[in-house]
Amino acid sequence: MRNVWGRRGHALVDYVTAPALYLLARRTALSRRPRGWADTFVLLILLAVTTTRTPLGVVRLVPFRWHGRLELASVGVQLALPWLAGFAAERRARQFFLGFAVYNFLVWRATDWSADR
Repeated sequence: MRNVWGRRGHALVDYVTAPALYLLARRTALSRRPRGWADTFVLLILLAVTTTRTPLGVVRLVPFRWHGRLELASVGVQLALPWLAGFAAERRARQFFLGFAVYNFLVWRATDWSADR
């Protein structure tokens, strides 16, 4: 897979992902605990995108490459979360987070993390 977007494109994807994740967590009728974790990721995505050095960042503190490293680490957390947080037996919640991890990895992979400012 080649890099599809740079700083601006990735920021746009993050700004779309946060509300989409919020709505999808409700649409799939996640139980309380997994929905709470989904909401946590919504907030983390918004925190990350608004504080990263991109054209769409609000307070540009976090270097773009660090954002990428943190995003890749979050993929690992999303993959393990159903078991770590004790809701792996809930098929819908488990698939939700595994799907979210795959989506997040594809977004990470499609981003040119060395893109110029």
